[in-house]
Amino acid sequence: MIKRFGFKNFSSFKEGAEISFEFDGNTPKSVSNGNTIGTVLGIKGANGSGKTNILKALTFLYCLASKRMQTQLEKENDIKEIALPFKTFFYSEEPSEFYIELLINGITYYYEVDVTNKGIKRELYVKEEDGKEVVFLERIDNEITRCDPDYEELKNVKLKEDQSLVRLPNDFNFHSRMDDLVTLYSEFKTIFFNVGPSGMKINADDHAADSYATFYKANPDALEFVRAVIMSGDEGIHGIEIRTLKMASGEDVDYPVFIHKHEDKAFMLLFSDESMGTKVLFNNLYKYWLTLKNGGVLIFDEFDIHLHSMILPEVIKLFTNPKTNPKNAQLIITAHNTEIIDSLGRYRTILVNKDNNESYCYRLDSISMLRNDRPISPFYQKGKIGGIPKSVAGLTDRIIGKPDEVEHD
Repeated sequence: MIKRFGFKNFSSFKEGAEISFEFDGNTPKSVSNGNTIGTVLGIKGANGSGKTNILKALTFLYCLASKRMQTQLEKENDIKEIALPFKTFFYSEEPSEFYIELLINGITYYYEVDVTNKGIKRELYVKEEDGKEVVFLERIDNEITRCDPDYEELKNVKLKEDQSLVRLPNDFNFHSRMDDLVTLYSEFKTIFFNVGPSGMKINADDHAADSYATFYKANPDALEFVRAVIMSGDEGIHGIEIRTLKMASGEDVDYPVFIHKHEDKAFMLLFSDESMGTKVLFNNLYKYWLTLKNGGVLIFDEFDIHLHSMILPEVIKLFTNPKTNPKNAQLIITAHNTEIIDSLGRYRTILVNKDNNESYCYRLDSISMLRNDRPISPFYQKGKIGGIPKSVAGLTDRIIGKPDEVEHD
């Protein structure tokens, strides 16, 4: 589980940010369920404030460690150039810094990495043993400068600028077990996300639906999960089935069928006939199901874009309820829906603001005026706690009052 993570000189964050899932001693048990680490964080803020950049930072860190992104560009004459896909604060040439603190099987691990677009400049690996922090690996550029005896074999590897040490046990066969690196690598692999270097990715492709249909056919529990969520928001859908079509080539192709009823008659609609919201949900809900089933992290930008506002709290409950989330899977979302703040509460909400084009953020339990027994949304709507557009009020009057400044085609 993530305890906290942070970054600096990344996208719109110059001085950086720290995002914490940890609860303090004042957190009500109804929120913490007796745990010290939360399973949900919601990020809110105005358009362009930097909400998605927080998700990008965490996604980049996980993908760098787990070898799940393109790190090189093809140049002329088949030459490849390292180009890590992220942006510094307004093209700063200083390295970007990332860190994360994880609790895995009762052991706390701390990982730091400093990078430029040309590669890794520094890595640091620390774990807690008997209440003490122990550095078991450190890397400066392509040289291992500090090394626990169990990791001496790593010094025989010619390190690459875009290759994290976490990945090495997966890339090479070593005599030593390197348990800590294997553990970290496994943790960094357990992530689903819908954001990349360019922002949110909308997965509503008609052809991709066939492959998801095959997945749901092989996992009936996942299909039942999808039915429950989609049908709770669209009362016109009375069922979802997976059918199989035999192609002329002899290949079997699975595809979804959505059952609608009118005057006691059932009508079968194909994926292409459904709304964009239903398409996106069908193609993405497997991520929710797998994360809840296996544990890990689910990162979802614009969480509320295709879900009715009344469904949002119920989806959040899937991750806060120990019965539906026995593996302590963690959900990190952004949303524009205002009332969702009341469902998330003080300890699960991060507000992002921007001052002089520099983003900064804070968790709502740091604001003394908020109480656990009162709704937060009225304070948010009045602008008392930040995270809202500063110049929206009076927009229409300003446009009407200055017609000569409005451009026309």
